[in-house]
Amino acid sequence: MKQSYMLLGSILAALILTWIAPYFRPNQVHSDIAAATLLDDAIIPQAMSASNEGQRTYHIIYEKERVIGILSDKNKLDALLVDAYEQSYQQDYPNTKLGLGEDIHIVDEVSLFTYEDKDEEILNYIHENQLFSVEAHKIEFSNGEVMYVKNLDDFVAARDAFALNFIDEESYRLLNSGKETPELGEYQYGSRVKDAAFKEDMSVSRGLAPISKIAKSEEEALKIISYGYEGESEYYTTQEYDTVQGIAWLNHLSIPHLLALNSDVLVSENQLLKVGTELNVTSINSPIHFEVTKENQVEEVVYPNETLIVYDDTLREGSEFIETKQELGRENARYQETFVNGQSTGSGKKISSVITKQPVREVKRVGTKVYPHIGSGHFRWPVEVVSITCSWYCYSGHQATDVQNRYNFWGHVLASDRGTVVTNSFDYMGGYYMIIDHNNGYQTYYGHMSSPGFYPPGTVVQQGEPIGNIGMTGYATGPHVHFEIRYNGVRLDPETLVGL
Repeated sequence: MKQSYMLLGSILAALILTWIAPYFRPNQVHSDIAAATLLDDAIIPQAMSASNEGQRTYHIIYEKERVIGILSDKNKLDALLVDAYEQSYQQDYPNTKLGLGEDIHIVDEVSLFTYEDKDEEILNYIHENQLFSVEAHKIEFSNGEVMYVKNLDDFVAARDAFALNFIDEESYRLLNSGKETPELGEYQYGSRVKDAAFKEDMSVSRGLAPISKIAKSEEEALKIISYGYEGESEYYTTQEYDTVQGIAWLNHLSIPHLLALNSDVLVSENQLLKVGTELNVTSINSPIHFEVTKENQVEEVVYPNETLIVYDDTLREGSEFIETKQELGRENARYQETFVNGQSTGSGKKISSVITKQPVREVKRVGTKVYPHIGSGHFRWPVEVVSITCSWYCYSGHQATDVQNRYNFWGHVLASDRGTVVTNSFDYMGGYYMIIDHNNGYQTYYGHMSSPGFYPPGTVVQQGEPIGNIGMTGYATGPHVHFEIRYNGVRLDPETLVGL
C-alpha cells in the first residue's frame, strides 16, 4: 500500500511539474522530476509538495548510487561531524577532523517544491552506520597507488621492514646513507648488494579516509604495503617428505621469499621440516616495488670444446679410443642480477670472469669408417648457468631434475652428451620434448621446450649442441627443462651423474 501511495505521489508530482513547466526554466523542471523519481527508492522516504516560497536549495545525500534522503539544512550535517569527532574520534585521532565516508556524496539542487523534513533521521542513519572519514597521513606513490596511516613513523618503519625482506640490514643501512657496500674480492664467493631502492617516488599530504583504510600501527601498515588493502594471508601445513624447495615450488614462491616470510621457523632451504608446521605461503602483491641489484660471484664449470675427432685409418672399422681424456675447467664468474620484491627479473648478465683451471679438450681416435655417435658417458647439464628449481623427488613422483638458466630463462636447451635423436614430439604433460639415445644404454629426456626441437629423429648431435629452446609448454609453471637420464629404461638421479 505504501509503495502505491509513493507511486501515485510521484505521478501527481510529475503532472504538476508538467503543468507549470512553461512558467519556469527547463533545467529546473528536469531537476524536480529527477528528485521525485529518486525518492521512490530512497533509504529514508520523504513526501514532497508544492511550495509557496519560491525556489529553495536542498541537498541530496547519496550512499554509492542510492539516495539516503534530501537534507534541508546542511549546517546540521556540519554540526554532526564536529560532535561525532569530539565524542568518538578525537582521542584516537587528535588535532584532525572528520568528513563523510568515501561512499557518501552530496548533490545540491534548487527546487520549486518543499520536501518533508527528515534531517534528524538522515543524520541518525549516517551516525549509526559510521559513514565517516578521518583525516590522516595520505601516502601517494608515483604509480597512482595510495595508502593512509595514522602515524607517519609507522609507515617509515613498515616500509623499511618490507625492504628488509629482500636485503640484509647492513647493506640497507649503507645504501640509505649514500655509501657503497664492500666489493667482492677476486676469489671471494658470495654476493653483495650493489644498489637498492623503491621504484616509486612517494609524497605525503593530509587526506580523508575511512577508518578501515587507515593503518593504525606499524604491523597494519606493513600488511598493506606487502599485500594491498584486499590481501589475505595464506598458510600451508607441512606433510611427510616435504622440503623447503618443494613447498616453494608448489606455492609458486622463490626460496628466499619463503624463508623471509617464515624467518621465525625457517633458517635454511636445506633444513628438515617437522610434520604439521604451519608456514606462511602468501604471495607478495604490494602496491610498491623494491628493486635490488646484486653482484654474485660463483665458481663455475668451464666446459672444453667439443671432442676433437682424429680419424685413423690404422684402426679397424668400428674401433675407437680416447687419446686425451676430457677435463672440466673452473672459473670465477661474476654476475649482475636484478630483483623486484624478491623475484628475479630474469635479465641478469655476466660482468666478469677469471679462469682458475683451463679445461682439457677430449681427443678421440676412431676408425675412418666410424661416425662418432656413441655417447662419452660423461653428462653435462642441458642449460648454461644452471639453477636447479626442483630436484629428484622434490615432490611425489618427480623422477627428474628441473633446471633453469638463471640469467636467460628462454635460452638454448643443450644436448647432455652426444647421441642420436630418437624422439621429437609433444604431449600434454611434457609439452614439446626430445629424447636422445646415446647408444651405450643411456637415453636423456628434455621436456617443456618452447617449440619443437631443432632436429628430426635420426640426427646425430654432439655434447653441448643446441637442440631447442627453453620453454614452459605442457604442465609447467615457469620456463625450465625437465631433464631425465635413463639407463636401460630406468630413470636415474641426474645430480649423481652430471659432471662425472
